Amino acid sequence: MIFFILLLAGSGCVPWRSPERLPRYTSIEEAIRKPEEVRNISLNSGLNEFPRELARFPNLQILSLRKNNLGAVPPEIGELRNLVRLDAGEAGIESLPDEIGRLSSLKWLHLNVNRLSSLPEGMASLRSLEYLNLDRNNLTALPSWIGKLSSLRWLRVNDNQLSSLPPEIGTAASLERIYAQNNKLTELPAELLNLSRLTDLALGGNQFTEIPDWISDMSALRNLDLEDNALVALPQDIGKLKHLRTLRLDGNKIPEAEKARLRKALPECHIVF
Repeated sequence: MIFFILLLAGSGCVPWRSPERLPRYTSIEEAIRKPEEVRNISLNSGLNEFPRELARFPNLQILSLRKNNLGAVPPEIGELRNLVRLDAGEAGIESLPDEIGRLSSLKWLHLNVNRLSSLPEGMASLRSLEYLNLDRNNLTALPSWIGKLSSLRWLRVNDNQLSSLPPEIGTAASLERIYAQNNKLTELPAELLNLSRLTDLALGGNQFTEIPDWISDMSALRNLDLEDNALVALPQDIGKLKHLRTLRLDGNKIPEAEKARLRKALPECHIVF
């Protein structure tokens, strides 16, 4: 239970092993001496624009640009074809170019705590992407191409302004975890049923008044967070979720009789009312 809550609260923790540790450079001046050998650059804080000189490092695999004020990211980012991990959280980013889709090796992309209101179509080409963190931006919708991210396992869109999830999300067949807390969601697309690997679904802090009956058929679910909505009951067949281990319902007005029913239906699940 504690582990699950910590995961929900985190701003960008990753559940699998990061790339091997590589020598890290903290300035362009230092790295430019041997550009072909540079694999890891960290330029955290102090930048007012994206460093176009980064295109001179063709073998760069890890790039951190946290806590800057970059504004618009230029097309040159597409030159970093070997990039595996890009951490641009808290970087003042307002827009991304289509060329980001050229990062064919990219697996981890942190864009949390920026000022993004939309995402470029080019991102649909990020077929190696496994982890995408878009927490705390200004997104009002997710694009339909999200379903084309065939390797995506972990999607974080907490603390945006989303009023719905696109049906196409159901074609992102590798998805295991979706965190969409503190948005304006009122319903779920039935296509989520196609996500046979989905184990974690976090929907706390939205505007749900009911949860669809078909959620009982999402048999892989282990952790379901529905806290701080407007629910009074869950589907009658919720007991079919035999693998469910954590269910959060605190912040809802669940009657005592319904609490008793849920405890009986899910005897192996830790339920928080």
